[in-house]
Amino acid sequence: MRKDMKRVIAMCFMTGACLCFSACGVVNKGQTSEESEISISGESDFQPGNSEVDSGKEGSSNEEAGNTYKNVENSVPPSKEEVIAMRAVVLEGMSEEEIERLTENIKIANLAMESAYLNDNIFGKLSDSDSPYWQYFDKAGDIQLGWWYNRQIVDKDAILLMEGITETEFYEREYEPGMVYNRFDAANFIELIEDMYSSVQNELLKADLQQLIDLTYMASVTHEMEYANQIYKILHDMDYFLLRYGMEDVGKYMQDLGIVAKYYGVLAVYGATPYELGETNSYNVLYQETVEDDWTKYGEMETIHKEFPIADGRIAFYYDMECFYFDDTYPAVLNKTLQEYYDSVEEAYLQDSQVYTEPLEENVNTPYNSLIFQYFTYVDEDYVSLVYNNVCYMGGAHPYSARDGITIDCATGEIVTAQQFLDDSDEKIGEQLQKILGMDSVFMEEWDYYLSKTSVVFFYYDPRFWEPVAIRRMR
Repeated sequence: MRKDMKRVIAMCFMTGACLCFSACGVVNKGQTSEESEISISGESDFQPGNSEVDSGKEGSSNEEAGNTYKNVENSVPPSKEEVIAMRAVVLEGMSEEEIERLTENIKIANLAMESAYLNDNIFGKLSDSDSPYWQYFDKAGDIQLGWWYNRQIVDKDAILLMEGITETEFYEREYEPGMVYNRFDAANFIELIEDMYSSVQNELLKADLQQLIDLTYMASVTHEMEYANQIYKILHDMDYFLLRYGMEDVGKYMQDLGIVAKYYGVLAVYGATPYELGETNSYNVLYQETVEDDWTKYGEMETIHKEFPIADGRIAFYYDMECFYFDDTYPAVLNKTLQEYYDSVEEAYLQDSQVYTEPLEENVNTPYNSLIFQYFTYVDEDYVSLVYNNVCYMGGAHPYSARDGITIDCATGEIVTAQQFLDDSDEKIGEQLQKILGMDSVFMEEWDYYLSKTSVVFFYYDPRFWEPVAIRRMR
């Protein structure tokens, strides 16, 4: 995305999203944006010492936080004079426009997460790695957070409990799905922070922005609440104790200064040690795959079915193929490459058909091969990445299947390897897969990969055996 376009969408993104946490608190269908803002500034009963973020009820503790930040957390917050002086240092060399953009985006991001924290227990919800609220990190567009119940989006199990009904009765009542629109996901948030990072000259402020990028990536891959918690702390301190002085700039609008006065002490600009993330390019088990299986968004599907009868008229073998083709808004080389792939698969199927020329035994199912489209994982101007399942059934108890990842360069039409996006050799990749999954050995010919917005994801040919593993794209 071009920089000028990023600048145009920046405010829309942070207002409507900041990973769209602001929408987490919108549980009332009739609530207006003005009412939402009032709920932030009117929070008068908040006690920092009792909050879940501070007390560690969500999986972290004060002791862990202290260890993470080398005892900087809970230290004395900087004074107004110190904030102003540090602000001048870290923003030196930036234009007025760049400073305003950074300040406004961080402010709105902080307020969005603050609202979700205070009003909607967002960290409690994210402490469940399977919570639908992780969709704010994983998926842009329409997401379902629950079901509408008494003008709120509520979890299905909660409705069953409150109504005293069975799951069958729940679906008979036809509750309306609780849908919200997530304008941007974690990948877009990372892209925006990276764009603002490029305008910063100060190395310590760059380090803090890099922390936001790294934490957002790790949160999206692992679904660990603590990463989201740390994102909030950085945004909070950066907004109230660096780019603005919250006690004065915000405090005058609030009845209680508790949230504004709270200082986490997590910014590198004030000497904090970055949160322990391990290697920033480490391999991690991917908790939730984010895919798109609606091929109608990108083109059309052609199906092939061919049967091979024998002398007695029975079908001895057949094959089916789902052949996707991009529409004419995409480069023609993509379809040329896909056709070559389909041709190679069909040639292999024709060779298999030659095996089945004799009459079949009684009560034996008809052998077949099948190429089944699975999903897209990345579609953009530079590359497209999609996954197929290649199924072979030879008449036994179960078919054999193997997933194929196909990533194509939109400029050249070349099917590219993972090394296009990483510096690691196949040997290094195999070592990392073996280590993180606890495998005795790894044969890379049994593994393939696909591309996402932020990661290269390695997957085993049969997903029943090993989990997918992600590493951040280097390019």
